[in-house]
Amino acid sequence: YIVTFLIMFIVSLLAGTLAARLKRSAKQAALAAYRTKILFETNQLLQKENDEEAVVHAMAEQLMKLLKKDLVVYLSDGNTLKEPTVFRVDGSKKNDLITEDEKTVAIWAMENNKHAGATTDTLSNAKCLYLAIRVNHHVYGVVGIAMDGYPLDAFENSVLLSILAECALALENIKNAREKEEAAV
Repeated sequence: YIVTFLIMFIVSLLAGTLAARLKRSAKQAALAAYRTKILFETNQLLQKENDEEAVVHAMAEQLMKLLKKDLVVYLSDGNTLKEPTVFRVDGSKKNDLITEDEKTVAIWAMENNKHAGATTDTLSNAKCLYLAIRVNHHVYGVVGIAMDGYPLDAFENSVLLSILAECALALENIKNAREKEEAAV
């Protein structure tokens, strides 16, 4: 009886471990598929928009779906940042993401074309992580993501950077179309 009990116990332990691994793997695969779907949707949404505000709004909606975090977006006029737009997951109207300290971090991120703010070594006392919306060295704006102290995982970070790059390309296309129209006139 003791040998049978030990064999059954070991088999059930192995089966339970394998089932837990399979469940974790299935959950990660579903999450990866969801993130890829959001990236694909973002690409489609940004390609059909032909206004800067619409592009930023579509990008923010997709980022909120992906990250489930509040955002603040500053568009750039080339040299300075325009007034920010706050996007809330819960739809509230709080302005805690628009302070002078936060704007200073956003300006630094735009001028240096680097990440800054929460979860980084640069100006880490900010509430948001600030990333430039850019194509090469031209910065079209800065997006701030309310981090709540937890850094993004590697996959979220890569999808986030891809969405920001898609947004920058859409803004670049709008700028090029406007310049082409002005040249034609």
